[in-house]
Amino acid sequence: MAFLDDVPLLKRMVEMGYTIALVVLISGIVGLVLAFPVKLLWNFVFGKVYVINVWQAWALNVLAGIFFGQKAPRQ
Repeated sequence: MAFLDDVPLLKRMVEMGYTIALVVLISGIVGLVLAFPVKLLWNFVFGKVYVINVWQAWALNVLAGIFFGQKAPRQ
């Protein structure tokens, strides 16, 4: 893409877009990998009552992060 070499700001924006996309992709993969132990533990403890799948375990991780995540210290 020779045009990007002529416009440095556009080149920087494209590089930033690739970086953001990579971070989102890696975060999603890590989140799904961490959902498997949650799924297994949930199904072990509450399996007779309610069985969840990986996507529900991922959503449970997200909700737990929102509810119990680290808060920034107030100054």
